[in-house]
Amino acid sequence: MISLSQYLFESVKTPAGGIQHIEHPSDRTFDGEEATKHAIDSIRGANAGSAPLSRKIDDKLSYQVKRDASGKVGVKYKGAGSHYNYSNEDIDTQHGHKPYLAHPLKQLLEHLPKVLPKRAGEYQGGYMSEPSGRSEYTSHISHTPNTIEYRADAGSEEAKKLKKSKVSVTIHTELKGPERTAHPITDMSHFQSHPDVHMVQHLVSDKERKLSSAVKSQAEEHLSAAEKLMKSHSYQHLPGHEIHLRTYINRTVTSGEKPSVEGYRKHLETSHQKLIDAVKTPAAKDRKTATMNTHLSQVDANKKHFQKSFQIHHHLQQATNHLARGLDRAGGGGFSTHINGAAAGGEGYVAHGLKVVDREGFSKANRERSAILRASKGK
Repeated sequence: MISLSQYLFESVKTPAGGIQHIEHPSDRTFDGEEATKHAIDSIRGANAGSAPLSRKIDDKLSYQVKRDASGKVGVKYKGAGSHYNYSNEDIDTQHGHKPYLAHPLKQLLEHLPKVLPKRAGEYQGGYMSEPSGRSEYTSHISHTPNTIEYRADAGSEEAKKLKKSKVSVTIHTELKGPERTAHPITDMSHFQSHPDVHMVQHLVSDKERKLSSAVKSQAEEHLSAAEKLMKSHSYQHLPGHEIHLRTYINRTVTSGEKPSVEGYRKHLETSHQKLIDAVKTPAAKDRKTATMNTHLSQVDANKKHFQKSFQIHHHLQQATNHLARGLDRAGGGGFSTHINGAAAGGEGYVAHGLKVVDREGFSKANRERSAILRASKGK
């Protein structure tokens, strides 16, 4: 079972450095009691307005940038195996065969030095758009880096900045120390301002955090329900199932299926059978079959415990959904968000290293879009 300390450490430290993955609070219920309590406390703190919040931005490309002690600036794609580029020639050498990476990186290399702090430092952010990737209407100007369309009302300060800029980005994290540990940026005052660079605001202001009493009440109701279920709950059935449970939940988000023990058992059997079919030797098939039978027998012997885990997960996710929707309604960042032309919530928020995302909104839409893209590539 994944401990809380291990989770917190691994969420900010990876071999490549920087932020690689942020968990949904509800999924932490599959990692034991300590992790579940941390998730509940994080959502409760955000709901009460006491936890710091940042806005997740649905960018087109994640990048890292650094200014060294001599003032030299380099950029790199966040993906594993990438290294820093200090010239267009460097970018062509590393990514020339991938223009969808090379072009944005060249733009970042040209314009980010105009807004980076003068001191040495390393940062992580997201590339949003260039002028050709924006749409301008009588009512607004917008760009759609990924799933979400970001609209700024015509004539607003945000619209003017976006229209004038040569590149739109967000910079949300500073990487520090030899391990390049990720630290959320909570103060942008040391960054510079330049008309060529539109900086998407990732910080959620105190004004934007003002939730209605109804939202707070709904979220707290579900948090309390989760705590009540925890009082008589055992977590001994979870080790070995943490990843499988997450995969199952992700599938139900897209399908709309209500998570259940029966559904999970079927998912587990199907997943293991794929692994069995993928190996050729009888010995390998026997080992994987034994693993499948062990997992299935654990589910059969602990049906009540697994069902209660799903109930706790449900309440924690509902509390998160209410909080995310409340924050979306409060607005902020200088833009409104849309998916496929219809008003929708944003990608969510981050509180204490956990995602505050409406999984019935953005998460589902994003997974459906990914499925469509995968299917189109397969044709």
